[in-house]
Amino acid sequence: MLHSSLSVAPWLLGAAVLAQVTAQEATSPAPGAPDEAKLLTLADAIDDALVRNDRLINAHETVTQAELSVRLERSAFRPKFTPNILGSFGQTDVTNQTYRVDVSEKLVTGTELRATVGTMTESDQLGTYYNTDTTITLSQPLLRGFGKSVTRRPLSSAEVRLADAGRARVLAEQQVAVDVATAYYRIVGQKEMVQVAQKTVERSRSLLDASTAKLEVGKVSQLDVFRARQLVAQAEAQYLDSQGAVDDAMDQLRVLLRRGPDYDFQVVSEIPVTTETIEPERAIETALATRLELSTATEALAEAERAADYDRNQLLPQFDLNLALTRRQVAQSFRSSFGLNKFDPALFFAVSMPVDRTAQTIGYHSSLIERDRRRRDIETLRRQIVEQVRRSVRQQTRLAKGLEVANASVEFAEKEVEVATLRYQRGLSNNLDVVNAEEALLGARSRRISLLADMAVARLSLRAALGTLDPRHDFHPAEAQP
Repeated sequence: MLHSSLSVAPWLLGAAVLAQVTAQEATSPAPGAPDEAKLLTLADAIDDALVRNDRLINAHETVTQAELSVRLERSAFRPKFTPNILGSFGQTDVTNQTYRVDVSEKLVTGTELRATVGTMTESDQLGTYYNTDTTITLSQPLLRGFGKSVTRRPLSSAEVRLADAGRARVLAEQQVAVDVATAYYRIVGQKEMVQVAQKTVERSRSLLDASTAKLEVGKVSQLDVFRARQLVAQAEAQYLDSQGAVDDAMDQLRVLLRRGPDYDFQVVSEIPVTTETIEPERAIETALATRLELSTATEALAEAERAADYDRNQLLPQFDLNLALTRRQVAQSFRSSFGLNKFDPALFFAVSMPVDRTAQTIGYHSSLIERDRRRRDIETLRRQIVEQVRRSVRQQTRLAKGLEVANASVEFAEKEVEVATLRYQRGLSNNLDVVNAEEALLGARSRRISLLADMAVARLSLRAALGTLDPRHDFHPAEAQP
């Protein structure tokens, strides 16, 4: 009973695999059919991801929000014009009619200009008249609030956030491009593995047929047949695993492209065998000069220094110089309420010095701590970049050497299969050598395909580590830099 179950199970598994392959071939559209799956190149996939990927959409929206913040802060330095009218023209017998226009503008130096031009109707026993009020005020801080860096700080912070959002979007594009390429090459590799496994299944069945035929004439033992059936079962299991890995990788790519499960596509069955030939020292120099994370950290340090300067300025007393021109009089008509004469100048100071400055002092010391932390972050980031670049260069070199070994292993395994098969056909050995050789060949080809995909991704990862990866142009051969 044990031998019977062992002999039947592989055949059932093989039947299931054949049924699956037959069903797939029957349901797959013929070449040139209207519903043929779209041929998706890596460049097309990355272009699609740059538009549809959820992470990049969020990055674009963050940039838009930062642009709106900059627009809002810039509006603080634009002239403000505010009309204020309460009344009805022509009805001079109605009191408390107000006609006023307020104009103000704040300059980046801290200077603030204000102008109020207005009139209001009043009544007494003698009739209705207009009480006019025209005031032009110039205010200039001399201590707290003085200077372009202090006055412009909200706008500068908004501009820094916009630049950070732009760099974060570029970094997100690079990472998404690497993720898409990883999923894409995984599909290509697993599809090739499906073909390799399918050929292995065919050779395993041929070996099983030969072993069964030799068993009938008494040239081999039942053990040879069992080994052949086991090889068939292993090859069919490898085929199923590879087919499942293809489906998983295609689903992963659909998620990156924000596509549904009904999005059908095919990939270009080719993995480029290229490497980035660059010395570690040159790679480190390039990365330190181009990595956007380092630019972000440098801008964060500059922003922390501006915050420290601002908080130090807030420790100063409020001492403002004010110059005002006022024109206040009574007019008998609306027209005569406004004029350029009879202005009275006034020069005065505004001084304010709080006794308790605990909040300002704590804020200043906190900004100093934050500034020192930002400096340490830059040094830490530089070390991390150096380590990441070195690791990426070593990884690419290691994969290139591993591919050479894998190519030699595949060549050796193919010859070993040929020799073992020939010896078995001539009756010089049993099929154990053939089974072992087939397993070694399948493993060698699997490692080679895996190394090819890893090398393609490692090349892109190295360019991302150098900060030179441009997802919008590098994947288009006509636009890629030499």
